[in-house]
Amino acid sequence: MVDKERKRKEKNAYMTLEACFIMPITVILTAFLLILTFYLYTVCFLNQAAYIAAFRASLTDGAGYEREAKAEEELEKLLAEALIRLPETQKEIEASSFRVTVTLKTEWPLPGLAVLPADLGSLQIEASKEALVRDAPAFIRGMRKLARIGEGG
Repeated sequence: MVDKERKRKEKNAYMTLEACFIMPITVILTAFLLILTFYLYTVCFLNQAAYIAAFRASLTDGAGYEREAKAEEELEKLLAEALIRLPETQKEIEASSFRVTVTLKTEWPLPGLAVLPADLGSLQIEASKEALVRDAPAFIRGMRKLARIGEGG
């Protein structure tokens, strides 16, 4: 009788010891996956916002400064819709008669790493996208003119 009770207590002790090792590992892995998910969301969101702003600005008629203003306006709208707020986002917008380039830079703080040196406490994220300015009607007219010239007309 004493032998059975002793084995049961040893079995409970082993289960407690195993749980003592398994639970912290499970919690750490879950936290790591959550942090990775938030980081990937931020990278994808910034890339998408940069491209959408550049593309919409490239559709604007007018000079480069009008395209820059349009890209800035679109960026403000898109960044306001972010699910995860970023501390500071640096924006660089370049517009010419041929292309619009939007570059976003931000520093993403890593949760729980405030105890480490400052260099390891955050990640630098940079998203740079470019959209070409296209005038579809003028392009089609030009191609038709070239086709007529090729036909000898």
